[in-house]
Amino acid sequence: MECIGVASRGIVHEVLTRYNYQEWKTLMKSYLRGENLWDVVENGYASTPIDAQRDAKALHIIQLSCAPNIFNEIKDFQTAHIAWNHLAKVCRSEFKIQPHIRHGVVSNNVSEHKALYKFVENDDWEGTSSYLRDQPNAIFWTPPSGRTVLHVATIEGHTNIVEGLVYLGKEELVKMQDEDGNTALALAAGYTGNVNIAKRFVNVKDGQELLAIKNKEDKIPLLLAANSGRKRMTRYLFFRTPSRVIDNLSSHNRVLLLEQCIQAHIFDVALTLLNSYEELSNIESLPVLQELARMPSAYLQASRRQTMVESLKNGTLVELILTIMHMFGKFVESKIMNICGQKSENRENVFGHKNEFLQILRYYKKIVSTLNSSQLRDALVYDAMLEAAKHGNVEFINDMREANHDLLWAMDNHGRDIFSYAVIHRKHNVFRLMHTLCGNKDIINYSTDMFDNNLLHLAAPLGPLSDLNLRPGAALQMQREIQWFKAVEEVVHVKCREAKNGEGKTPEEIFIETHKELMKDGEKWAKETAGTFAIVGVLVITVMFAAVFTVPGGLHQETGVPLSIKEKRFTVFIVADVISLLASIITVLIYIDLQTSRYAPTDFLKRLPIKIMSGLGFLSLSLISMMIAFCAALGIVLTKSWLYKHLFIGVVILTGIPFILLVPSQLRLLLQIFQFITSNPITGHQKSTFIGRIFRKLLLPIKACRH
Repeated sequence: MECIGVASRGIVHEVLTRYNYQEWKTLMKSYLRGENLWDVVENGYASTPIDAQRDAKALHIIQLSCAPNIFNEIKDFQTAHIAWNHLAKVCRSEFKIQPHIRHGVVSNNVSEHKALYKFVENDDWEGTSSYLRDQPNAIFWTPPSGRTVLHVATIEGHTNIVEGLVYLGKEELVKMQDEDGNTALALAAGYTGNVNIAKRFVNVKDGQELLAIKNKEDKIPLLLAANSGRKRMTRYLFFRTPSRVIDNLSSHNRVLLLEQCIQAHIFDVALTLLNSYEELSNIESLPVLQELARMPSAYLQASRRQTMVESLKNGTLVELILTIMHMFGKFVESKIMNICGQKSENRENVFGHKNEFLQILRYYKKIVSTLNSSQLRDALVYDAMLEAAKHGNVEFINDMREANHDLLWAMDNHGRDIFSYAVIHRKHNVFRLMHTLCGNKDIINYSTDMFDNNLLHLAAPLGPLSDLNLRPGAALQMQREIQWFKAVEEVVHVKCREAKNGEGKTPEEIFIETHKELMKDGEKWAKETAGTFAIVGVLVITVMFAAVFTVPGGLHQETGVPLSIKEKRFTVFIVADVISLLASIITVLIYIDLQTSRYAPTDFLKRLPIKIMSGLGFLSLSLISMMIAFCAALGIVLTKSWLYKHLFIGVVILTGIPFILLVPSQLRLLLQIFQFITSNPITGHQKSTFIGRIFRKLLLPIKACRH
């Protein structure tokens, strides 16, 4: 991305962020002094019109040198002096020095009982117990940091040492706090997340009292665990913490606990809190909606089983096959990880989480339905709608618009609504809501933001990487960008397609300008792929052409007829050889055509993907046929001798292994490209196919039985 403003003229190396303040300050201060502007920035007075003009100039220079998020901090300030001081306060606050959790743990920093701390750090229980037999009071000794050996063992995660120390020190030791007011349980809850160690503390006599001990920041272990996003620890502590402890928390801390649980996706705890405390369901807790809105769309998407059922109903055979392949791949992956003794990722019940999320959403849906526009604005509900659009959280948007339909028209300071956000951030599930708006859809079709950008202008710039990375290769990424542009083009008014924004540019001009690099990358990727696969195709052609004239089993000396011509294996060999040869020739021709093709933006939509798909399909067919021909030829040569029969079977199995591993991934890629070509995944529109119509006819009796 090109630097703009002051940075582009060499005044500062880069615009101000929260991480380069000291360097920016030095360069900016030198420049302002050179321009004779520093005195108005430093002193903050403008007694004459000339000083006022100098102050405005200095303020403008400072504003131009800030990154967008930093500019938002000072955009409302009227003087350079106030803006400068505010930047110093904001940026310096990011670098407050905080001690590391291991501060005061290293044994070399301990003035007494160094040997004991060394034993604990090295997980040496024999040395620790021997030392404590000689000096039993050392277990309660604390250095200036206030951390006992139990704190150290907890930080290091030595469960055996913790268990032994708890047995020796009893409740007196486990209740000891360091200089920050943290017990060993608090450290386990907020910093290490070791549930096994936490259980050792809670299970001692009067151990539940530890759950109520607050540190100097007025936080109990449960709040520390939730703040760190440690799911297992938070669940364990929540269901072990007595209700009276949570009852005694301030209303602010209960709301904070709820917000942190939602932020960490600990929905079962959040739902229990909502059911237990009525004040969490009132307007004061509405800022929690911001966290609910930020739930990523991928986390709430339908299950693979639901997707498979929908694919079967709609007749989308390609999507059905892709879903089955994905489920089979996940099943194989989980089995392999179980054999290796590893736990597969995402073992949590996602479907249960989604149900709990929707229940929480219903709580706030009832509250929102009772509020007026002013209250919704003060509670930042409109902002939450924009956040939901940004993250593709269509469940949140649907529930909130059912509570208050006016929320659907939430708009930011730039005049952009949720559909603008959906287009900018490439959230197709939110974009599809436009089709449910009936007559109100025309309002969006004509709408523009404060920069005179309509929806098509917003669809023209390059999309975020999170969306582009959904497809392999720059050519297919370019195809997705064009599909987005075409999808938005279908819904806006015809006049919007040629309309100019505040910079005097049409949507198509912006699209071409911002996609130049991606188009070059797409062309390079397509040509490099074509060149590599063409070489493979030529090699296969050479091998299979030669194989025809050196047939297995030899030739009859008088007639030249193959000796094995009557065997079935020989027929398989010839057919597979011919198929492989022809498929390779077609592959090479396709990829030669790709090298000389035109690479205009519209070519990436269908023409180039079709060629890539066809070439990959024929090359895969060629390689599979080649291996079949090889196995057939080997069978003709080896199976005549019983000695080599088992060897032939072993070779065939070994030959099939790479294809079992690689062919599914290539088939999935082929089916994905086919799906991208035959339908626009942005709008969800798909052409009705012959197979799809058959599936729908087969499902008619099933549907009739259900009704």
